[in-house]
Amino acid sequence: MRKIGRLFILIILVSMVTIDSFGQSNDKIWFDGLARSYYARDAIGENEQVEDTLSAKNVSNGYNLLDLNTHVNPIEDIEIFAQLRIQNTFGGFFGSGTSVNVRQLRVKGVINKSIRFGLGDLFLKQSRYTLYNDDEELSSFENDMFKPYRDIIHYENFYVDNRWRLQGLQSDFSFEFDRGIRTLEFDLFLTRPRGSNAISTTSYSSDQLLTGGSVISKLTKNLELKSHYINLFEVASSGTSNISVRNPVYLIGLKRLHKHKNHQFESKIQGGFSQRYWLHSELENNVEDSTSNYNEGLFFDFQNNYVKKDSTLQLSVNYRYVDPNFRSAGAQTRRLNFGQELSNTIYPNYTNNFIQRPTSIFDLLSDERIYNQQISSNLMVFNPVYSNALPYGDATPNRNGADLKAKIHPKNKVIQSMTKVGFYRELIGQGTPNKRSFALFKTAIKINMNEGFHWKKELSLSGSYEAEYTSRGGDTVSQVQLLGQQINIALNAEVLPKLFVQLAYKQFNANGNEFLTQRDNYGNINNFINTHYKQKDHLLSAGLMYKLRDDVYANIQFNSWGMSFNDEPELNYNYNRLLFILSVTL
Repeated sequence: MRKIGRLFILIILVSMVTIDSFGQSNDKIWFDGLARSYYARDAIGENEQVEDTLSAKNVSNGYNLLDLNTHVNPIEDIEIFAQLRIQNTFGGFFGSGTSVNVRQLRVKGVINKSIRFGLGDLFLKQSRYTLYNDDEELSSFENDMFKPYRDIIHYENFYVDNRWRLQGLQSDFSFEFDRGIRTLEFDLFLTRPRGSNAISTTSYSSDQLLTGGSVISKLTKNLELKSHYINLFEVASSGTSNISVRNPVYLIGLKRLHKHKNHQFESKIQGGFSQRYWLHSELENNVEDSTSNYNEGLFFDFQNNYVKKDSTLQLSVNYRYVDPNFRSAGAQTRRLNFGQELSNTIYPNYTNNFIQRPTSIFDLLSDERIYNQQISSNLMVFNPVYSNALPYGDATPNRNGADLKAKIHPKNKVIQSMTKVGFYRELIGQGTPNKRSFALFKTAIKINMNEGFHWKKELSLSGSYEAEYTSRGGDTVSQVQLLGQQINIALNAEVLPKLFVQLAYKQFNANGNEFLTQRDNYGNINNFINTHYKQKDHLLSAGLMYKLRDDVYANIQFNSWGMSFNDEPELNYNYNRLLFILSVTL
């Protein structure tokens, strides 16, 4: 078995070495992919108030992996794509600690020069209210120091351009007209986010399907009309449960573009509604099907964008109204589900009481295993200290408000800045007639000192500040006041050609209280838990980055991180990490 494994790996490596020459002689097969080496050594930091003699003082882990993408074009309009992953954990050799698996498999092509199709692993996106993969918490403004961490999280969880990775069939086609309207485009898909699984020895869950379509028409050169439909549902007959969810969502929108000399204005208006209910199928006695927990909600969104022709200034103003009962599984599914009692990969338990370690900003930044890839039919649990204003993105239900975004990138590139300000309010109170109000503020600035002094080597200083404030009046029992703040500072200096010295500091503070919502299996609220927060997260990093290009780099860095609780110092923790990453995009 080991000889077969060695031969297999040798064949792959020889194939990579001969990619260029092979590609020249046979254009029907070509290769690309990614290779990564990862090593981390974690250690318990000093903490006089916490004693931990049960955990190892330091632990290390790492791996080498190769994702080899094979593209086969048997005929001109058909491509077969397979991504083969070979991974070897450090300490394992040729079969011991080595795994080989197919990570992606897809066929795509064009039928009769007009109908495009894809079968297998698909990356799908419609709109922020029907199908959209919102960014994770605390990732709005990331500096170069932590980019390797984010690259791994997004790559390992298939987070590409806010799309969801789904398996199924997709087809799109379009028509052009010489009068009336200019174009008409269709996009249809049928996917299976979850198959039937064994719940116990005698019961099985049902297949879950997600289907949808889009119709987009360019009425004129500057006027576009679109319509989206999506539906998440279960096939009760594929399992032993006779209860299955139905969640169709409908959207219609209009976009108008106007250009005037060096200015471009874009106006978007869209609205729609959703339905969600559970179908109870009586498989015996021929009894008519019934429904339960039926609700429907609507949304409305209006957005104005301004872009200067040279892209030095961009402005966006957005107003939205989202009904409390609006439900869209494809747009409201989160990347992080705090209801599953996230188990951190690094020191999941600590202190001599062996308690579960709370998830920190370092875990959100570095641990790809705590992230979600599955569409959820119910609203997922979130942590309000990290995201309370819009925990489900623009599709967050029970919200009414507006936000303003601005981006300034001068031609000299010396100072670049981005800002977002938002104000939102609940449409109905939860557990009380009083309504929550939310204020959101984010800003970031980057100073490229090398541009100002016309230096050849890069020298930049960047910083960002984010804050969310939640408040609710009323009696002392139901009052809410919660403030979460994040500060980022980073220095990036090129000391030798392509060699950078990097320093970064990230701090997060949360102070106040909020009522955590508990829901049943149908998404109905059944309880509120008043929770108090008074915590401080910190992350200090220093390292070296050797960058051949943006997607080929070697990075070594030291991280000092932890969390402290002002009212419970016995729960504080501190850790250190030495990290090495070599990432090569083939």
